[in-house]
Amino acid sequence: MSDSDPELQAILNKKAAALRENARFFNKVNRNSVTNVTDANIDEIIRSSPLPVLVDFSADAWCRPCQVMAPVYEELSREFANRVLFLKINTDRYPQVAGIYRIFSVPTFMMFNTGNKIAQRTGAAPKPKFKAWIEEILHRIQSN
Repeated sequence: MSDSDPELQAILNKKAAALRENARFFNKVNRNSVTNVTDANIDEIIRSSPLPVLVDFSADAWCRPCQVMAPVYEELSREFANRVLFLKINTDRYPQVAGIYRIFSVPTFMMFNTGNKIAQRTGAAPKPKFKAWIEEILHRIQSN
């Protein structure tokens, strides 16, 4: 590898810049667990994530299915660490987000890839079924 090759140097500089940007991004979120988000940062995180993003729109204070899914979601966030970014937003605290994303029932789970919604499901599910849903989406992403 030669330092005098300008094309190679440009490629390396571009890759280094992308790595720095990813490092800045991942300093804002937890790749090994669930990141609680707000109406102020949810859109930016979804748009800028280099990983697919799964968002749990929930109301844990009163919603029994949300309470049931919370530990399942947390466990899966660790199992899919570095493959899927797990976000959670409280629709009671941020009702305008529920309107923007057209959430009519909680819990609702939406998967995004490169900022675009690619899948959605509503309600509680056993861990194996929910995990299979995530794996199927990841398989579709990788096939494209």
